[in-house]
Amino acid sequence: MRKGGPGMKYKKAIISAFIAGSAGFVLGYDMGISGGTITNVATHFNLNSAWEGFALSVFIVGAVLGSIFTRKINDELGRKRALIIGTIFMLIGAIGVYLFGDKFQLFLLCRGIAGAGMGLLFSSEPSYITEISPPSIRGGLGSILQFTTGLGIILGYFVTFNMLKYQNIIQDNLWMWKTIYGTEIVVVAIYLIFLFYIVHSPVWYLMKNRDDEAKKIMQDIWPDIDCDKFIETHSKYNRNDDESKNIEHQMEKSGKLKKLIFISFFMAALTELCGINPLIYYSSDIFRKIMPEGPNTAFYQSIINGVFFTIGSLVSMLTVDKFGRKTLLFIGTFIMSASLFIIGVHIYLSSYSMLLVYLVYLFIFSYNFSAGAIRFLYIGELSPTPLRAYSLGFAGIVNWASDFLVSWTLPIIANSIFLNRIFKGSSIFFIYSVFGFIFFILVFTIPETKGKSLHEISEYWSLKDD
Repeated sequence: MRKGGPGMKYKKAIISAFIAGSAGFVLGYDMGISGGTITNVATHFNLNSAWEGFALSVFIVGAVLGSIFTRKINDELGRKRALIIGTIFMLIGAIGVYLFGDKFQLFLLCRGIAGAGMGLLFSSEPSYITEISPPSIRGGLGSILQFTTGLGIILGYFVTFNMLKYQNIIQDNLWMWKTIYGTEIVVVAIYLIFLFYIVHSPVWYLMKNRDDEAKKIMQDIWPDIDCDKFIETHSKYNRNDDESKNIEHQMEKSGKLKKLIFISFFMAALTELCGINPLIYYSSDIFRKIMPEGPNTAFYQSIINGVFFTIGSLVSMLTVDKFGRKTLLFIGTFIMSASLFIIGVHIYLSSYSMLLVYLVYLFIFSYNFSAGAIRFLYIGELSPTPLRAYSLGFAGIVNWASDFLVSWTLPIIANSIFLNRIFKGSSIFFIYSVFGFIFFILVFTIPETKGKSLHEISEYWSLKDD
């Protein structure tokens, strides 16, 4: 057995996990540049508010469609190839926007293609991380996705802000926003190149009855395990033959498949419905009423939001394997719900102070060390191998659909004369506070996965009583 801590023993697994988890960086960068240039896009195409919203959210529509094919591609071609295919679609979309984005229909098509790639990518990455990670550090490696998303958001905003400073000099709006989107080509291409160097999932090879290839990879990334014992104890769950397929039928017969679907649904939906996007959207209004507004206020606010986003994710990486998934979810969802409720009360009373600014940052921080970082990690861990791609694909559909629902209903709720007459502009925060509290309550119903092997988690879904 090799000496050294987990970082030395599992170096190849950790490197592969960091590369795969950088899918978050690609998404974060896209969020940064698309959010920063949407006004320029709307100006070029002369869009009203409805079409402007659709131009921004067509990426989400594509992500829903991409998530639909998660199980088919992952189970047939493997986790690594699914990541590569998703990234290729992202690259095609980015190139398409840069070359043909001056036509609105082509802009929408290319953004939808990029979104489809991201939908597949985001639903495939947790399967890959779950299956290459040792149980002792699986939570930390699973949180890389959210951590790199924060870094991508910061860089995306930084690039957009600094390029837009020269817009008055260049005086070519079309060239400006297309060039900003063009920088994404470089980001996606670099990520794609690195993906070719990650290892394949040994668990997927076991599922395909390719034991020799699986054993070779396991010896390479998990040098301290008994590979033969691993293959023996996991073969019942990891093989895609009649015996393995029976797990799905047995879970369906016992009602446990419904429980898995329910957990996947509420984890994916409530992570979006608990208010992260509305809070970030309205944080600019809160800041304007508290702090003096300068020419760079929006940029600095976005950067600070990104910093707290990243710090929260880093906390999850460092603590989730020590304290467990449920503990972080308990703490995080409670703080999120309480923060939104207190913000709502202050806005209802027209009481604006620096406390609201601190509560915004507290919410972003708590969201990212709990629900934001853990949702897909947890679903991937909890699902038996034959159902992992199915669960994550379903969760991806629910996640992106919920994101679209929130984006669509947000202006309707915010501009409702009836709600504003009653709640004085605070209804958004009270509504999403309720969703956060529901999330907190439902955490009591889910099992803990900290430190458990895939075999032990699969045993949870056996026909024996829980």
